[in-house]
Amino acid sequence: MLIGMSMLVACGSDSGRQMTDSGYEYEIVRKGDGVAIPLESYIFFHMSLSQKDSVIQTTTTTGRASVLKLMEDNKSYGQLEALVDLMATLSKGDSLKFYFPVDSFDQMPPGFDQFTEPMVYHVGITDVMDEEQFKVYSQEMQAELEKEREVVRARFPEVETLANDNWKTLKDGGFDDQIQRTSSGLGYIIHEQGDGPIPARGEQVSVHYYGMLDADAKMFDSSFKMGQPYQFPLGVGQVIQGWDEGLLLFPKGTKATLLIPAALGYGAAGSPPMIPENSDLIFYVELEK
Repeated sequence: MLIGMSMLVACGSDSGRQMTDSGYEYEIVRKGDGVAIPLESYIFFHMSLSQKDSVIQTTTTTGRASVLKLMEDNKSYGQLEALVDLMATLSKGDSLKFYFPVDSFDQMPPGFDQFTEPMVYHVGITDVMDEEQFKVYSQEMQAELEKEREVVRARFPEVETLANDNWKTLKDGGFDDQIQRTSSGLGYIIHEQGDGPIPARGEQVSVHYYGMLDADAKMFDSSFKMGQPYQFPLGVGQVIQGWDEGLLLFPKGTKATLLIPAALGYGAAGSPPMIPENSDLIFYVELEK
């Protein structure tokens, strides 16, 4: 059931942490228009997830708000049901901080076992739509996203040529004076240094890539062909070790080639059918800002 409106009234005139009926702490940061959100509405919100001073995930970098549908029963949102229940008591323009103990996760996300203090969800509601408004919005957004994907797909031939030329240069020894290596055996070549910050461990990053086998330059995967970057929390084990280690070295905006030995990739097993066992890998990557 949704949390009662009386809880919001109790904290409306006061700052500081309050407690939900289900035992989670929260804090109202800003009040909006005060208009209650009807059931079956679509709530648009920006969210960041942080731990201490580190931002792990955020929607603000993409410029697009997340969306959820407000229902009578929010159990489909799983362990975040309490947060969604709380959001149901808010209004457009409201923002809050929701404190989520790490041990409350049903399944601990990779790397989160290093955290001891609660995760903080900072949520700000930017818009509210009914079913018809959301249908129109979805159609417009889908058309816009497809245009963006087409722009990325159009780069595929250029990137494929670049990656293959780099492979030939590498095999001819042309990059020997540019290759940097870490103690793990990871190699990397920076083609264009970014001017953004170096991402923190656990931070959500967006990466374009072209992956090929070191042995014969055969492509096995590419975000450019799909038309959209790959997004993931960096350094917490959700990608191969060579990515987690290498991308933590680059400022955002960097274009580079990662030389990943099999031990830092897919190991002895490989990733059939595209990546044979014990395959060394090469990735051309662009770490987006």
